[in-house]
Amino acid sequence: MAKAAKRGLALAIIAVGLLFGKIYAANETTSFSIGSQPLAERPDRPIIGVGVHFGIGGEYGYSPQKSAQILRSDAFDSVRDDLAWSLFRAGPAIGDATTQVAREPFKLFDFLDQTQARPLLILGHPNPLVPDGAPPLSDVGRKNFADFAAKAVLTTAKRNPIYEIWNEWNMNAVQGRPFLVGEGDPSDPRAASHYSALAKEALARIRAVAPKAQVLIGAVGMDPDWKWTMALVRSGALEGASGLSVHLYNHCERDVSNRTAEAAIRQISNLRQLLDSAGSNIPIYVTEVGWPTASKMCPISTQAAANNIAQFLLWTAATPWLKGAWVYEMKDQGPDPAALEDNFGLYDFAYAPKPAACLTREAIGIIKSASAMRFERPLPELSVIEATTSAGKRLIAWTSQEKISATLEFPGGTESEYTPLCQQKTTSRTVQIGATPVVITLPTTAPIDLKAKIVR
Repeated sequence: MAKAAKRGLALAIIAVGLLFGKIYAANETTSFSIGSQPLAERPDRPIIGVGVHFGIGGEYGYSPQKSAQILRSDAFDSVRDDLAWSLFRAGPAIGDATTQVAREPFKLFDFLDQTQARPLLILGHPNPLVPDGAPPLSDVGRKNFADFAAKAVLTTAKRNPIYEIWNEWNMNAVQGRPFLVGEGDPSDPRAASHYSALAKEALARIRAVAPKAQVLIGAVGMDPDWKWTMALVRSGALEGASGLSVHLYNHCERDVSNRTAEAAIRQISNLRQLLDSAGSNIPIYVTEVGWPTASKMCPISTQAAANNIAQFLLWTAATPWLKGAWVYEMKDQGPDPAALEDNFGLYDFAYAPKPAACLTREAIGIIKSASAMRFERPLPELSVIEATTSAGKRLIAWTSQEKISATLEFPGGTESEYTPLCQQKTTSRTVQIGATPVVITLPTTAPIDLKAKIVR
């Protein structure tokens, strides 16, 4: 949730897509088989969540009632918000005279009372009300923060939250400095070494009072080549954590072709390879991913943003090492159509749905109906998921770029029903594929050879 100026400027100058580079096929037609191999069932379905803004003060136009209704109707598993250090207050002891529940910030807990979605609570934000709390860089500051973290976990435990230590420390531990590249020098408060020390102390205090609490370390903002993140791994900051959390944004890439879900997938896949090479099997959670639809700076159409989000969520569901993804954010947090930070929402400022609202809802429906999935890429620009769902065997397919189309041709005279998300159903032997994911109902459970072709 970094501000538009730093996020936009930084994204404009940093290249993503570091894993594979750009690959073009000399031959853009291929044949591939589906249904010939059993699909491995995923033991735990990924968490699909969304971010909101009740916890940090300010006026973002969020309604507890409307937001809770969207969580129900769109079937999100989780909702992410800030439990700000300086605003947090626990109520008086109840019951056995030692039990307390969190009361402040009131807007946050009033909202959470109206939803069954599991909270992901960000324990963070500077606190000028305590010694060395803005930000906590000294032993005194870290102890004060760890005390807050332990108290916050104890007083919110009944809600079974996931907890996250700080938010984008590498970008906003302090403001007004040039974008941080790499792990940072210890003279810079944003350096990985400072966050590592804070995370270790906070995690130890949380584990002392709630050994089974689910705690994510990282909340990593933009980190080219994942150097800051890997410094956390080397420092031991992730030891004992439930997972590593990171954020993915590429909407201001100079190369417009890298403002896509495919580029985000390459970036997070690169992180997984780096972790594996370092001998770390820490689970990864993407706690922010999104594409704003501002009309001026880094413009992305509402349909392109919707396609990107749906693609990323579907890929997440078919990728066992990725444990969850939270879309940033539920609704636009401001009414200015030109302001970058105002326009990340699935819904607009007044809760009217943008195209991403429908595509996200339908993607979640597919994810929840699937008992097994396998992702493959028959051609560099074509992604296909083979899935066993409650409605039978299906394929979900899309192209990586708005300007690229593809076809999937069934053998002989076989026809199949297919439906682009949020569009009308069609029946044909040749399925038309674009950037909007297409759900294809397979006409048989027997193995089928399909011909795939890219159309430019």
